[in-house]
Amino acid sequence: MGTIGAVCAVAGLLCAGLLRWLPLRGRAEGLPSAGVAAVRGGSKAALAVVVVELHLVGVVDVDRHGRLKRVAHGSPGRDGTPLHRAARSAFGRALSRADAAAAPAVRRACEEVRVDLVGRGLRCGRVRLVTAGLTALAAGAVALVAAAQGAAPTGVPVAVLALGVLLAPVRTLAGRRLLRDLRRRHPVPGATGAGAVGPEEAGLLAALYGRRALRRLLPGFAASAGLLGGRAARETVARTGGGPYEGSDAALS
Repeated sequence: MGTIGAVCAVAGLLCAGLLRWLPLRGRAEGLPSAGVAAVRGGSKAALAVVVVELHLVGVVDVDRHGRLKRVAHGSPGRDGTPLHRAARSAFGRALSRADAAAAPAVRRACEEVRVDLVGRGLRCGRVRLVTAGLTALAAGAVALVAAAQGAAPTGVPVAVLALGVLLAPVRTLAGRRLLRDLRRRHPVPGATGAGAVGPEEAGLLAALYGRRALRRLLPGFAASAGLLGGRAARETVARTGGGPYEGSDAALS
């Protein structure tokens, strides 16, 4: 019984993995920086990149209370998306990023980004995600039973792998490939071989590396806007004293 259970657990784990990570290749043509950020970290990451891009074109700034507000009626640039427009509208009054994320228009735009990524094969859809999770749970449970019945060499690793499936990021293998390829072409700011970063690439770097890029590119703005988080953000400002864009936001607009 233990051996049969282990075989069934392995089969279930394979099914969960196929549901969870396929396809191998997706469609990345025309994907904006906010979409890349959503592949990496979901809607919160996408909104953070949109805030950065709106700031770099002089549309949004942060007040002394850490709230974001629209200061100009300019365009978000060539990468403008429905999420850019929704965020620009939401920041017509001073809001924190968390409050902006709860705005109905922003939530709808974030959902459009998610649906687009699922259609491109870069993120796992909700139905597949739930099905893969339930399959992984069942496989893990069967594997533990099989391990208790004498098939521990197979059952225990399968149970661990099932847990890995449950905790894995929502992106597919195609999404992982996209991030890997983009990071190869766009190294993190300050890394060996990385050249000067222009404002047009700042959004993409923030999408690819998140806080790691923002600490180097826009430490003051990112900390004030809550994009770096808590005490670490304040320490970053004190340590760096500003980044390559500090004091030059007006010129960028």
